[in-house]
Amino acid sequence: MAEDKENGKPKGFFGNFLRPIKKHSVTLTRVGKSLAPLKKGKAKPAKKKPITLLSRRERLVNELKTLANIGKRDPERLAAIVTRMLMDEDEQNEQKRLKFERMVWKRAEKHEKPPDAPTGGPD
Repeated sequence: MAEDKENGKPKGFFGNFLRPIKKHSVTLTRVGKSLAPLKKGKAKPAKKKPITLLSRRERLVNELKTLANIGKRDPERLAAIVTRMLMDEDEQNEQKRLKFERMVWKRAEKHEKPPDAPTGGPD
């Protein structure tokens, strides 16, 4: 079989059917699906989205969506999570209340102390 010198393809009847091995490409597709289009050239790097912090509202919305999904899948787990959150909040409130009471008692004790040395008054 003779080859065309210009483009390296075989001449003759089989020239349309045969290609050089280096140009063969294998694509994996599902049955009944068309072949994926081949992209020529270099892949362009994807533009990276700058990392931004979520606002307080966006974090709250994400948390509520997560809790809603947990509730759909496992209501008992959601109940346990909510109960734990409420217990933690109650515990924090109790700690704040105790801290305030201690501060009030310290100030009250400080102001109620009698003077150290009595002044020269009648006995």
